[in-house]
Amino acid sequence: MIKNILKQFLILTLTILTVNCLNFRSGEFEGTPVTKNFGVSKKTLVKLNTDYQILIGGESGNANENIVQKWKNEAAKVLNESGDVLSTRSETEANYVFDIKVTESSSYFSVNVSIWFSILTAGVIPQYSKSVISLNLSVKDKSGKVLGEVKREEKRTEFGQILLLFVMPFYDPGTVVDAQRREMLSSAYAEIKEKGYLKK
Repeated sequence: MIKNILKQFLILTLTILTVNCLNFRSGEFEGTPVTKNFGVSKKTLVKLNTDYQILIGGESGNANENIVQKWKNEAAKVLNESGDVLSTRSETEANYVFDIKVTESSSYFSVNVSIWFSILTAGVIPQYSKSVISLNLSVKDKSGKVLGEVKREEKRTEFGQILLLFVMPFYDPGTVVDAQRREMLSSAYAEIKEKGYLKK
């Protein structure tokens, strides 16, 4: 019976911390609009190879498949919104290849220690985590030759506590994360356009 009570307490606390959190970003690329018209003379197809990984204290961690898929979907969606450059799954049809590598780095304390302090106090002691999101994009032609590279980096801080329960009806923590993903990609694509990596 005590085991069941402890199990239910743990599940309840994890649920509270997951739902009751605020996200903040450093915002270097905040507000970046989607790139419209790369200026290519004809419709151009790009094969996107998007990879997402987590580093915890410098060591590889288990990436959430849902987050991996969100990066893949958003990379294609933002590119397709340009109007004249579209993503394709076929490497043979593609005029170019974008290799996108996203790395989210966190400290061991942020991921594995902070949350336990919060769990043991049922969310009274805040759970705090900080991560750095790095995006590296290589532009390649059909032969695999690298035409250019683009790098972007932003920080994100997550703060969770039981008292945020009263804020949640007015705040969606996923909004900040989604906007950061979209605007980092938009900024990277804008640099590709600006530097003319895609031939006209």
